[in-house]
Amino acid sequence: MPIPARFNGVDHLVLKVSDIDRTVAFYESVLGLRVERIFDKIHLRQVRCGANLIDLIALQPGETLPPPDRRGIEHFCLSIEADMDALLESLRAMQIDIIRGPMEVYGARGFGSSIYIADPDGYEIELKVGYSINPVRFP
Repeated sequence: MPIPARFNGVDHLVLKVSDIDRTVAFYESVLGLRVERIFDKIHLRQVRCGANLIDLIALQPGETLPPPDRRGIEHFCLSIEADMDALLESLRAMQIDIIRGPMEVYGARGFGSSIYIADPDGYEIELKVGYSINPVRFP
């Protein structure tokens, strides 16, 4: 029997990062997110992302990140409101590589179009708009 609870969604995710200042700068300057809370004692920054948080925690001295394909996370998706053409143009102007996309995908809020980028530590971030840029065809 499952636990007696009703789920509301994901509250936050925690990413270990190799350089907290560099990573915070990426989330602020590229994604436009803001740091909401700072916990200096544990080298943690909480970044607001809509109704959720992304916690960025610095590696401990002597600790290293495994390569992206060995971290146990393939990617995470951020639901956004944006014009895909303007988004692509902006990322290209900032010289941010598009790993793949735009492409039509299905997620928690239904179909939409996504592109994939990576943060400074190689965490793959899917940016998903709530509309399809290419019509879905049915036979």
